[in-house]
Amino acid sequence: MTIAQLEGIRAWRDPVLRIALVLFALLACYAAFTGARWAESRESAVHQAVAEAAEITAKRRESFAATLAKGEQPNFGLIYATALPFRAGLPGAPLAAVSAGQAEGYPAAASIAPFLDPYTIFDAHMAGLESPSVLAAGRFDLAFVIVVLLPLLLIAATYDFWSRDVENGSARFQLAQPVTPGQLILARAVVRGGSLLVGAVLIAVAALLLTGARDAGDLARFAAVVLAYGAFWIALTSLINLVVRASTTAALASGTAWLAIVVLLPGAIAAAADLSAPPPSDMAYTNAIRTAGLEVRAANAAAARVAATGEPRNLYPASLWHSRGEIAQRDARLGPIHRAHAGQRDAHRGLAEGLRFLSPAVIAQDALDRIAGTDATRAIAFQDQARQFAGAARRLAFDWMDSGRLMTLADYDGGLPRFAFAEPSRAAPLAADLIALLLLTTLLLTLAALRLRGGAAKLL
Repeated sequence: MTIAQLEGIRAWRDPVLRIALVLFALLACYAAFTGARWAESRESAVHQAVAEAAEITAKRRESFAATLAKGEQPNFGLIYATALPFRAGLPGAPLAAVSAGQAEGYPAAASIAPFLDPYTIFDAHMAGLESPSVLAAGRFDLAFVIVVLLPLLLIAATYDFWSRDVENGSARFQLAQPVTPGQLILARAVVRGGSLLVGAVLIAVAALLLTGARDAGDLARFAAVVLAYGAFWIALTSLINLVVRASTTAALASGTAWLAIVVLLPGAIAAAADLSAPPPSDMAYTNAIRTAGLEVRAANAAAARVAATGEPRNLYPASLWHSRGEIAQRDARLGPIHRAHAGQRDAHRGLAEGLRFLSPAVIAQDALDRIAGTDATRAIAFQDQARQFAGAARRLAFDWMDSGRLMTLADYDGGLPRFAFAEPSRAAPLAADLIALLLLTTLLLTLAALRLRGGAAKLL
């Protein structure tokens, strides 16, 4: 019988392993179904917001056709492109049930109109994003179970797999057999920690399959991240077992390591990012935008009253031409404010992205968020694309004004642009996260190997 087989029998007789797997299964299934309900609710809200524009356009088309059938001229809201309603929505990702991530802090839909400021198109969909529940640590989702709770289960199964034998003296008898310390300790770590980790991965994947996940590529990436993160913790407890000689000391050291890596270090990273590159104040930004907009409107109040009774130009009323000129003034006034806010935000995010490599827990959370499609990068990419679409809608309306072109039934029947989200690449960030986890694990294994080179005497 091989060492691995002996250790397998010994590990399976230990109730800790079985209890840990059952507990993880319960937590993972509950978290996966909770995440699936959240993802379904969010996607339903986005679909409803996007469908609103289609419903408005359909009603206007019906009214347009009915008016023409009567031989009458359609009114302002039906023939002027400046009144067109558009919507943009962020589609849900296949594994959105894995993690709520940072998605709850960003709007997932935009209400767009040609004369509307592209930086205000998300305002109607920001309700609740500033609430304390959103700004708290996060939901109980599968990512939370993996990042926070899985290390505790691995620690419970492996924290004393060698130090306990050193403490009770049985390690001397084991090393008296024809086996090297490295073989014995490696087999024990792989069997006890590896079997629990592989079982946890299979359980988590099964939970996602039960919630409807079917994308094989995303499931494989998910499994790879969990395996890499779990391997780090097994390597860490292995190193602790080689350094300490008492099981109570090993438990204390493992618990302290979990507290530092999962709780304290992420908080310290966030604090360091806030101090080094403070995030912009949303309240100050909103007040500056509102103040500047009101000043532009006040400066044009007299001209607006004159335009209200002015002569039409190119079939469009003078009031619309005045609004177009006011938009140009507003953009020139608000542009520097928007750019300053975006620059400060990007500087803060860039620093936080770099600092994440200091904590395996933050690395794992970042990777799971990207797999789930709930990371900040994807949310910000949606905002940028929605603003670009808003700019395209404005240019369309302006071009029609310049050429005196009015809406037709053909436009209502399919000639209007539609928003389509282009997924940002996530291959490079995911690869960086996996490589970072593997490098940290390799570092711990190297330290463990150096400890083993000291001989059996130092291990007893």
